[in-house]
Amino acid sequence: MKRAELPIESLVIDPMQSRDQAWTGDDTDQQLAAAIDTDGLYNDLIVRPVDAVEMGVTTDSTDSVDNGRDGDVSTPTTDGEYAIVAGSRRYYAAMEAGYETVPCKILQANDLDAAWTSLLENTDRRELSEQEIAQQLNLIYQLIRPEESSSGDEVTDTSVVPGFDIEQDRFDTDEEALAHMAERYCGRSDESAISHIEEHLQTAALPPVLQSLFKNPEERTASEQTALENYGIDTRATLGSGEGKSGTSRAVVALHDTFESELEADSIDPTNAVLETVGSLQFEEMSELELRQSLREFRKDVSTALDSESPTEHREAFSETLQQHTEELKELHEEIEPNRPFKRIDLQGPETQRHSRWHVQAMRSRGADTHTELARELYLERLETLADERGWE
Repeated sequence: MKRAELPIESLVIDPMQSRDQAWTGDDTDQQLAAAIDTDGLYNDLIVRPVDAVEMGVTTDSTDSVDNGRDGDVSTPTTDGEYAIVAGSRRYYAAMEAGYETVPCKILQANDLDAAWTSLLENTDRRELSEQEIAQQLNLIYQLIRPEESSSGDEVTDTSVVPGFDIEQDRFDTDEEALAHMAERYCGRSDESAISHIEEHLQTAALPPVLQSLFKNPEERTASEQTALENYGIDTRATLGSGEGKSGTSRAVVALHDTFESELEADSIDPTNAVLETVGSLQFEEMSELELRQSLREFRKDVSTALDSESPTEHREAFSETLQQHTEELKELHEEIEPNRPFKRIDLQGPETQRHSRWHVQAMRSRGADTHTELARELYLERLETLADERGWE
């Protein structure tokens, strides 16, 4: 890559870049613009020549690959000379700060290389939401998957341009494509890494409003914001770690799959059922780990309930199961929060959450009035057990 100071007006946004909504003008964006105005632009934008952009990515053409973005994203116009692969927020912030030129590194890359560069550069900066990472990995997958995957899905025709040989750049099997992506993104291609990629692709396949659970709040569209609010979901929060490690998206995907396969179509829409479930089981004081566990437990119980009822009774079975879980969680949180004995240690850890629940249950079952009283009982009980096991006198 060579480095150059390029005029602002010579730059446009690359359709392969990974950011879902680069600039909203909110407080965070304005802070970035103010910082660049005060301190300068320390990190170069990564760009490539416009004539290297190989295919249009639009929302209204069947002859192009859809990258899953919400807006109309198309091939950069000839008004620009370079397309921004990574650094779109810095580009908008620099314009806001009055810059006329910006430092850039010029990359010679085809669409696939540009998509990888955008994903990895932004991931290193920890700026992408889990939804954005999922969408970018899905975009890469669409570029390298076989013409017809093992699932039988048809792949949109992308044989458009010089420099990107579909026959050469596509893999023969899904397994090869996924292993390549795992090696490139995770640095290894073992089963765990491949599963990591597959989970991101499953998130990217969710209906858009469910994907919005994993977006940053400022990136949600007005309709997504309204939909979440209608189901009582906290729209100030973002689910997912941004690294695909939270497992919450896995729980949402599994719940949606369960509803799609088991719910009677006329009883309740699977997407609405997931939103209603998240809105009912999510409490303000609840950690994401607790929400994930609650979603898994609910999915098991509702699957059993749906299986035991006739299709005409599915709505009632779903509602009753959800109400039962909501009431149990509410009761549990009312008891645990004021009496949680492990407040000063890893509250997010699974062991802590389990121990807190068991502590409350043990106090209830033994009729203990204080933590000290319960701890003394359990300690003496343990000493007696050890004495019996080891023959102490």
